[in-house]
Amino acid sequence: MKKKRLLAACLALALLPLLSSCSMISDYTLDLKSKLVGIPFTVSTYDYDGQKIDQIKGKSVYIETYKPMSKENSSGDEQSKVIDVEFGGQQMIHVGSSLIANEGLRNYEDTFSKKVTITDKQRSIPVLSIMYNNFRNDWLSKGKVIMIRSQAGKPIAVYAGNKVRVSATDMPSTTQINVDGHRLFIYRCDYSIYDMETIKKM
Repeated sequence: MKKKRLLAACLALALLPLLSSCSMISDYTLDLKSKLVGIPFTVSTYDYDGQKIDQIKGKSVYIETYKPMSKENSSGDEQSKVIDVEFGGQQMIHVGSSLIANEGLRNYEDTFSKKVTITDKQRSIPVLSIMYNNFRNDWLSKGKVIMIRSQAGKPIAVYAGNKVRVSATDMPSTTQINVDGHRLFIYRCDYSIYDMETIKKM
């Protein structure tokens, strides 16, 4: 019995790099698609209190740092928070207010409560928990609920997915999330991401 468990553990460790790389294929595909043909995004901006200012719906949208304002530090990290939203040959230059770009994702803001209270009495080892959750983000992502708020903490949007992967971008104050193979782009927003099973227990 012990030999079988040891063999299974060794096999899992051996396959770890392969499985990790496979899990990231969807993200790489989205990045490539974004650069080559753009992504069909709905781009919305919000004021400090979370009220929608404007919205763009484009079939071919690409978001990056606005090059004329680009500033890098000595380490080569981008410092400028001015972003360039390219859509259908047109351009929007944006800085300051909260911005969300989503690829056909449903906003569940009205479905979920605006305040979340979680009580959990299960013990865990923090170091191992962090390692496991970071690995799971790249490998076998669990269902997640993404709650997005304005800079004043007012609810803007709630998205949910069975496979959710969070990754960084080259742009300051931005996060990109892969939600079931669809891109979610968040700029200058507060947000919390919960395990779906945690929310279901509420």
